[in-house]
Amino acid sequence: MIHSLSAGFGYFLVVFTLGAILGFVREVLVAPLTGSVIAVLMEMPVMIGAAWFVCRLMIHKFNISDDVNQRLAMGAFAFCLLMVGELLLSMILQGSDITGFLRMYELPENRIGLGGQIAFALFPVIQRYGTALHER
Repeated sequence: MIHSLSAGFGYFLVVFTLGAILGFVREVLVAPLTGSVIAVLMEMPVMIGAAWFVCRLMIHKFNISDDVNQRLAMGAFAFCLLMVGELLLSMILQGSDITGFLRMYELPENRIGLGGQIAFALFPVIQRYGTALHER
């Protein structure tokens, strides 16, 4: 299980860092021109593709087996870290509290982002089934 948590931490760290960089670019450069929803929709394929690649990389680096429980642990741990990271950024950058953080999901662009974050959490398991189908 320690390998799953280590892989989840690495997965979170790389994707969160990329997300913070792209989020800055999205908010400062793209959203003023396109609006928040379009900006998030433009960013989403990049983040999803990067998360897919990083997930696969961490699975191989930490030798995560095809065991569904290990894959779920990796994704769940990465997702929890991602949510805590998002909360901390919200508190630091926007002076928000937990209630304010949760209220952010009333906005469509944040619900779209949450959908991507849920996909991020499920990628370790999805990749397990994709690998199994590919080997047939």
